[in-house]
Amino acid sequence: MTHSQSASSATAGADDYSFNAFARQPFYQEENTRLVDLIGLQTGNRVIDLACGPGEITRKILDKVRGDNAWILGVDMSPETLDEARRQFTDVTDAEISFENARAEDLSNILSEPVDAVVFCNALHLVDNKPDVLAGIADALKPGGLFAFNSTFYSGSIVEGTDPFYRRWMMRSLRLLKSEHGLSPVKNKVMARQQLTPEEYKALLTDAGFSIRDERVIPIEVPIEGWLSICSFSDFVEGALPGVQIETASDVLRATIRETFRDMELSFVPRNWLEIVAVRD
Repeated sequence: MTHSQSASSATAGADDYSFNAFARQPFYQEENTRLVDLIGLQTGNRVIDLACGPGEITRKILDKVRGDNAWILGVDMSPETLDEARRQFTDVTDAEISFENARAEDLSNILSEPVDAVVFCNALHLVDNKPDVLAGIADALKPGGLFAFNSTFYSGSIVEGTDPFYRRWMMRSLRLLKSEHGLSPVKNKVMARQQLTPEEYKALLTDAGFSIRDERVIPIEVPIEGWLSICSFSDFVEGALPGVQIETASDVLRATIRETFRDMELSFVPRNWLEIVAVRD
């Protein structure tokens, strides 16, 4: 992908503030490929792709399980995104693939039998009642079934030495928001900013009946195209500038990230990604 193509994809989806533009970033695709590879899915597995978006991770899962008895269910809250996902798989004949408009919390209500694996890419941090959701995921799995998730929004995701970048970016955003729009964010903390440590995630998994099989932290270089696209995603925008109208907040964040990259002469800012694969006891 060329720089201009990447920049174009970063702006795509800005009007609907979905996760789609970020989901197609090359570094994000590579991270999710690593996670799916880590699981060790087998031909014919039955798998749920939670927060499946437009089907990018669903495709990676399909490449691992396609064959006799393979079955994949993609679950997402956006009907429009699910329509896009469905269009990608109309010609698949070696696996059964369907999509459901639902929340992670509703998982137990949409399954008729347990599955081999549940994949939840970069969205568990947004879930409000994590204990209930993890218990529901455990109920959806066969004994010995696998649950895999990743996140770059956890306590520990900020790489040492990058704090000045975040401080400068947020200070610029607050100043621009005030000077150009006469606004300030509200004080309450939305779910996207309530970050758990890896130890807290592992404790929640243990309480839900899981054993940790794999845990690793992967540093990833996020270029400006990645930051621009995440600034067009509603959950991130609402977390960064809570209480500000989404279009205004997104415009401010995108303008100031460009300034911050330019002034600090950055080509990327690294983030740590947490990857965990757990086994249902």
